[in-house]
Amino acid sequence: MAEEHDAQAQVRAVLRTADLLLALGRGPMPLREISSDANLSKPTTYRILSSLNASGMVMQDSKSGNYGLGPACLSLMSSVLSGDVGFALASRPLLEELRDLTGETITIHVRAGLSRICVQELPSPQALRYTTGLGATVGIHVGSAGKTLLAFMTDDECERILKGLRLTTETKNTITDLDVLRTELRATRKHGFALSHGERVDGAIGVSAPVLDANDRALAALSVLGPADRLVGNLPEVQRLVIATSQAIRENILESMTS
Repeated sequence: MAEEHDAQAQVRAVLRTADLLLALGRGPMPLREISSDANLSKPTTYRILSSLNASGMVMQDSKSGNYGLGPACLSLMSSVLSGDVGFALASRPLLEELRDLTGETITIHVRAGLSRICVQELPSPQALRYTTGLGATVGIHVGSAGKTLLAFMTDDECERILKGLRLTTETKNTITDLDVLRTELRATRKHGFALSHGERVDGAIGVSAPVLDANDRALAALSVLGPADRLVGNLPEVQRLVIATSQAIRENILESMTS
């Protein structure tokens, strides 16, 4: 029992550290704001920040007292911006096949605090196309990728995030009502994919499916993004392809973990 309790405490500590780093990814901020964003007490937040400061992952401005990401994070950010991150890199052949079959832009997003960040993108070869941009962030409530990441969290984690969201608008179609968003999340879990029409970019459609871990929680959201005029008549096939590709990526991940 003692060993199990120690293991659970270690997992909680890792998750808390990750939440603090993700919060700081939005820019420098004071201790009180970091603790509020991460839903931690100020003493706990301070202890973690002090450890991160010692390792170079976090820095504190001597004048303002604000905390920000430190130089040790640069190598991590460099990998994200180059697209050389984990399964996104190993799954590139599957992503290229999906791009070739749909003719549209393919992206992978992961959660970054209350936002989502693009960690891989294969632009459409067509002249008229929509792209996101490697390293680009947007609120996690926006678009099909965000809804996918939210829908395949645990219920407790999802609700905690929803309560902390500021439902800002990107377009006139951005969801800004929590009840509407919760309805969309239930539909996403039921059908295994999310759809957005002009929620992030006017005139664009996004179709996303989760890349699930062994516990059926979303590691990432795989998306096809393109002009509504091209995608609207081909949605059933695009949905099928996105789901099939996300499942193939998951199988590769699980296989690599057991080999």
